Amino acid sequence: MNYQTIFKWMSALAFYVMASTSVSAAIEVRITDGIDQALPIMIAPFAGDDQAAKIIEADFDRSGRFTLISPAKAGQRLELGKPFNIEVLRRSGADYVVVGSQTDTLTVELLNTATGERVAGYRIPPHPNRRRMAHKAADLLFEKMIGIKGAFDTKVAYILANGAAGSQTFQLMVADADGYNPQSVMQSNKPILSPAWSPDARFLAYSSFEKDHSAVFIQDLKSGDKRVLLLYEGTNGAPAWSPDGSQIAISLTDEDNTDIYVVNVRNGAIKRVTQDRAIDTEPAWASNNTIVYTSDQGGKPQLYRTTVNGGDGQRITFQGDYNAAPSIVKNKIGMVRQLGAGFKIAIMNASTKNSATVSRGGADESPSLAPNGAMVVYATRAGGREQLAVSSDNGKSRQFLPIQGGAARNPAWSPYLP
Repeated sequence: MNYQTIFKWMSALAFYVMASTSVSAAIEVRITDGIDQALPIMIAPFAGDDQAAKIIEADFDRSGRFTLISPAKAGQRLELGKPFNIEVLRRSGADYVVVGSQTDTLTVELLNTATGERVAGYRIPPHPNRRRMAHKAADLLFEKMIGIKGAFDTKVAYILANGAAGSQTFQLMVADADGYNPQSVMQSNKPILSPAWSPDARFLAYSSFEKDHSAVFIQDLKSGDKRVLLLYEGTNGAPAWSPDGSQIAISLTDEDNTDIYVVNVRNGAIKRVTQDRAIDTEPAWASNNTIVYTSDQGGKPQLYRTTVNGGDGQRITFQGDYNAAPSIVKNKIGMVRQLGAGFKIAIMNASTKNSATVSRGGADESPSLAPNGAMVVYATRAGGREQLAVSSDNGKSRQFLPIQGGAARNPAWSPYLP
């Protein structure tokens, strides 16, 4: 089923009713493209538990900002707080070197091979999830070198489907941003789709047929409680939280017309935003007052912008005959773009309208940008499987996430965690 068919059936809703893919094998993390013209960096083996060094290395690789230099080229043993031969280290080709040690705490230092200085040092306190300690260290080191806040210590929500068509089970999953430590939030034998994070990362809104009719739910990740936000006649789907968390934009089909509405999270009051005869769906908030959405009012799906007060939508995508499924972080808009017979992920600068394709599959969909805009997670098909992949915003790194079994769909990258 192609993405245009999905769009015409209220985006992903119909897809979940008709999809029949079943996947049972584990998906290994694998790098599918090299990284050129990036910052050369070496991650030396850490004293104590070396797993943290491997996690930081994988984080940096996924970001598309670094070229990893083998520690074997260091020409010496590199240890935390110990002297090193700068001349030999320079010949490795690395501009920076990370050294560290992990016992209960994780300590890392950043060495500059040009100056021979230790330019930064960080101590990460103990955490029950030891992988998160490494992600936190990677975030700090990334920001120090690149000048962009790291987004490795974040989460990804997604839907995992298992079984044959007509008897599938669906799980709402939350995992670390690299796909590890997956946790099932809820399970149903009715389709679940379109998870969306609240700005404080405590709640997930999602669409489901749990009540034998499409409805929008809000799930409290801390308490496990959930409640129905919207259960109208017609199709209710594609929830998206406002930046201040007070409202959720949704796509609602009423009297055979699909439009964007805004729902008050506290009292459920609903307000219609778009009022044309086109299919308006997949809302995403650009600010508390501005919403970007997919519409076919020009004949084919493109991205449009309007305010929460309504009014005519303004088209904002002009490269390509088909653009849909916006994901917005600051000035970046991720989207699905049709190129020939295939669908790929593109990222556009909202100010200049310049854009670039960052994925290379033929059926890529559901993009969700990391909170720093430097990476995007999306759903794709590869090897006959529905998988999740992450691409850097510069397109220099692409990886598949290690999802254990099932067909993985509809990823949503979390905001920064508290």
